Amino acid sequence: MAGTAAAVRWDLNAWPEVPEAGLAAVSQKYAYLTLTVNSLDLYQDEPSPDHTVHVHTNGADGSERRVEWLAQCVGGRATGRVESAPI
Repeated sequence: MAGTAAAVRWDLNAWPEVPEAGLAAVSQKYAYLTLTVNSLDLYQDEPSPDHTVHVHTNGADGSERRVEWLAQCVGGRATGRVESAPI
């Protein structure tokens, strides 16, 4: 059974350009991460015994590559779904 859900958001200065991954820089407006605990989704409607890291981008081409690149930077891999969510 999952515990109480919570979320923490980190706003970044920008997503960097990553030429080797074909990624352009992304402005600060679309550069942030949200960690949800005991939930699969941003709004904590889907309980889970795990945590989820949500990577927010501008949704333009390359968003999935950016998630993969970020996961590789921390020695992990992307395992979730890609979705659009209102800000």
